[in-house]
Amino acid sequence: MYNLRYHLASLVAVFIALAVGLLLGTVVAERGVLDDQGVSLVQGLQTRFDEIAAENELLEAGLERDRAFAAEAVEPLIAERLAGQRVVVIGSAGEVGALSAARETVESAGAEVLTFTLGMPALGMDTAEPEGLAGFLHGQGVEIAGAGTPLLEQVADLLSAEWRAGGEQPLTEFLVTSGMVALESFQETGTIDAVVITGGAEGQSDAFGLELAKRYIPAGGRSVGVDLDVVEGGVAVSCAAEGVPAVDNLAMPQGRYSLVAVLAGLGDGYYGTGDGADAYYAPLAP
Repeated sequence: MYNLRYHLASLVAVFIALAVGLLLGTVVAERGVLDDQGVSLVQGLQTRFDEIAAENELLEAGLERDRAFAAEAVEPLIAERLAGQRVVVIGSAGEVGALSAARETVESAGAEVLTFTLGMPALGMDTAEPEGLAGFLHGQGVEIAGAGTPLLEQVADLLSAEWRAGGEQPLTEFLVTSGMVALESFQETGTIDAVVITGGAEGQSDAFGLELAKRYIPAGGRSVGVDLDVVEGGVAVSCAAEGVPAVDNLAMPQGRYSLVAVLAGLGDGYYGTGDGADAYYAPLAP
């Protein structure tokens, strides 16, 4: 009996070992298949990655060609479009990027450009009455409005009317001599055909610049708010919200063209990449 039990135990052990061997063999075989599938998958992904990289290189090369073409094409497109016009570019002392770009663009289009730099946000009229302003306006037969928005609107009305009239410019002279603004190439007479409004501190829209832009079109001129790129709370977005033409991609050739096109009367919309923009650039013809 002992020998039979031992024999049975040995047979069971053999069968268990055989079963374990079959199981391990199956696992190893399946793992080998899985490894082969993994290698195949990686090779396929690498091939696709190489194809995408090659496509990207072609697209980048095409994009660079398009950028170069646009940069060269914009100059003949804007040349002499604004010949004979006088344009004031308005900005803040702390922000020169958009102001310089706007000035260079308008000059390239043949306009005479004056740079009107605000000495402080809203010329200080949003919170207080600037020193001497009441006396000056009284001498002009005008009663000063209350500080804040009423005063901003009043000065914007008076300044836009003065610039459009083309005669003497006493308010402009007062703002310059009082240090509230700096006006490059100041002339005491001459009609201003258009104003370009650029950003204040950190690209934000200046309250006085916005009020002047809103009033310059009804006064018979043209106005446009510009930013180098889309800025939340920036000039272009703020002007567009008020129905004033705007350009938010002045850093691009299409934005430079759009600025000149608006001043030349070829468009009056919002051009650029911001939400609600009418198009990326202004029409090439009326």
